[in-house]
Amino acid sequence: MQYEVKQQRGVVAMKMPLDHICLKSGVLCPRCRKLVESGVVADYEVEIMRGILELEEKNPEFRALKDGTYIKSYRVDSFVVLMVEVPENVSTQTLTKLARALSEKLGMKIRVVKKVNDMKLVIAQIVAPARVNGVNSLWLPDGTVQHIVRISRYDAKLLPASIEALEKLFKEIFGEDIRIRLT
Repeated sequence: MQYEVKQQRGVVAMKMPLDHICLKSGVLCPRCRKLVESGVVADYEVEIMRGILELEEKNPEFRALKDGTYIKSYRVDSFVVLMVEVPENVSTQTLTKLARALSEKLGMKIRVVKKVNDMKLVIAQIVAPARVNGVNSLWLPDGTVQHIVRISRYDAKLLPASIEALEKLFKEIFGEDIRIRLT
């Protein structure tokens, strides 16, 4: 998805699918409204994007996100995974602090994840501090693939959401069946 980046008088912020003016004002232009009505951008994502912009303006620590790109948010129950593309100089601690600040501001449990092309790394970021022991691929007779994420039984209490919620979330993110198995 290509994002239109409209800068206001030198203001630079994270690239997002909705216009920054629409997010700040709360009144969506026809283009942004069409994105929300068509389902490309969910209603709850508007609040998340607005929260990111506000935090970026107020907190100098989050200004490093200005070179980043908002990809998508995925929600299951009250747990939200926010996927972003950020430069290498943005630390994991900054993303964790962003998640904590957004969680407090919006009243949802939010996890900020760097977009990478490796399924195991994305899953590891989502389930942290629980550790992923491995990801196996199971080829079924009908030709489909089911992935199994192995997590230690001792780390099960560290998971950010229930196993069922995480499996739904993985299905939404990756578009494939991914099961969690405690070993």
